[in-house]
Amino acid sequence: YAEIVDSGEPGQLYRVDLAKGTRTKLAGRDDQEIATILYAGYDEPPFGVIYNEAKPTIQYFDPGSKGANLHAGLLKAFPGQMVSFLKWSDKGNKLLFSVWSDRDPGAWYVLDLGAGNKIQLIDKAMPWIKPESLAPSMPVSFKTRDGLTLHGLLTAPAGNGPRPMVVMPHGGPHGIYDSWGFNSDAQFLASRGYAVLQVNYRGSGGRGRSFMTSGYGEWGGKMQDDLSDGVRWAIDNKLADPARICTFGASYGGYAALMQPIRYPDLYKCAIGYVGVYDLQVMKKEGDIRDSASGRRYLDRVLGTDEGQLKAWSPAQNVDKIKIPVFIAQGMVDRRVPMEQFNALKSAFKANGTPIDTMLGPGEGHGFYKPENRAELYKRMDAFLGKYIGPTAVPAGN
Repeated sequence: YAEIVDSGEPGQLYRVDLAKGTRTKLAGRDDQEIATILYAGYDEPPFGVIYNEAKPTIQYFDPGSKGANLHAGLLKAFPGQMVSFLKWSDKGNKLLFSVWSDRDPGAWYVLDLGAGNKIQLIDKAMPWIKPESLAPSMPVSFKTRDGLTLHGLLTAPAGNGPRPMVVMPHGGPHGIYDSWGFNSDAQFLASRGYAVLQVNYRGSGGRGRSFMTSGYGEWGGKMQDDLSDGVRWAIDNKLADPARICTFGASYGGYAALMQPIRYPDLYKCAIGYVGVYDLQVMKKEGDIRDSASGRRYLDRVLGTDEGQLKAWSPAQNVDKIKIPVFIAQGMVDRRVPMEQFNALKSAFKANGTPIDTMLGPGEGHGFYKPENRAELYKRMDAFLGKYIGPTAVPAGN
């Protein structure tokens, strides 16, 4: 069995007969990559696949097969959740599997086929989480201004009508994508009353190499247009209050969070950058990506080599165009996006005479992992967002 890519399209799963030199297609779609291959037992052939760049979808090769029946049965036993087969015992009579959803960070179970299909809970990822108290994540799709269909997620607390919204672009950016499942940042924001929009803009993964490379050279261009098109879709569909929208993201997401109000100043009321890239020229000189020749070639491919374009698409060199409040947080020992990025943006705002909120994480790298730092970051974000798009914030124009 092999996953084969003939050109730039999403990979397809084939059964390959090496003796005959033939291949038989088992699964594959033109619009999405295969995310997971499902196996029925130890050293057994696959029985299905899962796609999850858009709405999670399961394809069984033979719905009547042992593996498909077992998987479908577990889905019924855990309604509203996904089931992932993790490991079979050598004899194939026991299965370690996980169960997870948009509101459940996951749990691990063992199924004992030799004991009447007994299911035993092994552990929960976050036993203190109460799934029923969290917000659902709804897969969404929309058309961009140039006719491309994009997918994403909208996580929002219960209730109707437009809500204050936080646009949360993913990091990476190339090859990474947001998929349906538990997201702690989205759930935190939703718990504070905000809708959270995640968009798999062009350049993201999950849809084949051609879709991923379509974002090369578009960091500050079409990738930004895709995000703004998602925001306008949410506004047009009465999901977002146009007077209460902010951006928040990490790494490339932090870059996008600061580029959005430069490209689309009328859409946003505030921006939060977290371990973000803010100067593309600095990115060519600092950080661990440029430490290798392949990394430097990668940066040239995805960012380009036009110095004028790099400057135009660098938030730190265009702070005069950012007219909204900004909060940036940075890990002090980050090697992927080092302090030079944080300092470039902070210094540029200072030189422009514009105060911003900042937070440094001592001992933190590319993201905060110490509980006390994560808690402080969330407290700071809560206060910042509450001030500018929260229930007591004054809408623009008032």
